[in-house]
Amino acid sequence: MFGPFRSSLLQKTQRSLIALAALTLATLGHAAPVDDARGALVAGIDEVSSALRERPKQDDLVKLLDTLVDKHFAFETTTRLAIGPAWRDLKPAEQQSLTKLFSHLVIRTYVDRIGGDTTPQVVYSAPTELRPGRVEIPTRVTSAGQTYAIAYRLELNPSTQHWRVYDIVAEGVSLISNYRSQFDPIVRKSGAAGLIKTLELKLADSTAR
Repeated sequence: MFGPFRSSLLQKTQRSLIALAALTLATLGHAAPVDDARGALVAGIDEVSSALRERPKQDDLVKLLDTLVDKHFAFETTTRLAIGPAWRDLKPAEQQSLTKLFSHLVIRTYVDRIGGDTTPQVVYSAPTELRPGRVEIPTRVTSAGQTYAIAYRLELNPSTQHWRVYDIVAEGVSLISNYRSQFDPIVRKSGAAGLIKTLELKLADSTAR
């Protein structure tokens, strides 16, 4: 008399277990990429910090960091967002030129501001998903007795499945927003050619210094 009842109960139990397993796998599949983003950020910062600890000459450091750009930074995304809607109207050659110039300028500016003998201490907070394929990871960076709030925004490259930084928000100021406010008037007035010329002059001046 219990045969049909037990069979029905067993089927319901199996369905519940399958549903629970599917939910668990979906949750893990959703969380894992976000955790990977944190690992990628830690690895990138560690690699840059290691380069700084070797204390190379400034020009050598610029060249070294230049080689790490494609590995840890999505500068095409950074440049596109910094330029804004006008990016769509640029020719591919102009987009490539601006991306290259902008990445070199950011690296040169970063190197120029490096100082002191203290290795920064970085405390990482939990990643927050901004949207599928993009996350923000807040950090607290302590250097020379001062602590700064720096959030890194990363995007997932769909081809390589590798997370790279596309924006940095230091004390509430976004790298992209900061340059966007500088680029907008130049692009409106002089177009891509004017912006390319401006970046070339800034980079030449920074290199000379």
